[in-house]
Amino acid sequence: MKYERPLTHEEKVFASDHHNLVYEFLHEHHLSVDEFYDIIIFGYLNAVKTYLSRTDLQIYAFPTLGWKLMTQSLSDYYKEQLCQKRKSEMSSLNSTHCTHNLSLEETIHVTDNLMQQLEIELLLHDLSKRVSQQQMEIVRMKSHGYNLQDIATSQNTSTKRIRKLLEEVRSVLTELCYG
Repeated sequence: MKYERPLTHEEKVFASDHHNLVYEFLHEHHLSVDEFYDIIIFGYLNAVKTYLSRTDLQIYAFPTLGWKLMTQSLSDYYKEQLCQKRKSEMSSLNSTHCTHNLSLEETIHVTDNLMQQLEIELLLHDLSKRVSQQQMEIVRMKSHGYNLQDIATSQNTSTKRIRKLLEEVRSVLTELCYG
C-alpha cells in the first residue's frame, strides 16, 4: 500500500466533528460496524483530507464528498473479494495428490517448444486445405501482429470483411481441433 500522510491537527478536529457520518453510512447500507468500520473509515479519512485541502470542493457539503468516498471504499472492498486470483486454490508442488500418489511437480507437463511448433505447422497445413488463400494470408498477417486495419488496407477491403473472414477461419479451426 502506498504511503499515506497522517492527518494534520485541523483534519483530526474536522474528522472528529463529523465522525457520526461513518455510522450513518454503515446504518444506511445495513453494514455491521464490527465488520465494515475498518473498510469504510479509509474512505472517510480520505474525504476529510481531500475536502480540507481543496477549497474548490468546499462549496459542497462535506457529507456529499464523504459519502462518495466511503461508497468507493466499499466498492473497492467488494471488487477485491470477488477478484478471481484471491479465490485460487494454493497447492504445494511437493504435496501428493490422490491420483497415483504423485506430487504436482511430477505431473506437470513440460512444454516441448519443438513439438509445439510442429503441431502449429501441422494445424496450419490442415487449415490451408480448408480455407481460401486470402484467409491464410490474413492468418499469417494476424500471427505477425498486424491489426485489422492494417490487414484490411493490405487486402484492399474493409475491416468488417476481415472480421468475417477470420470468423470463418475460427470456425474451421474449431472444427479441426475439436471436431
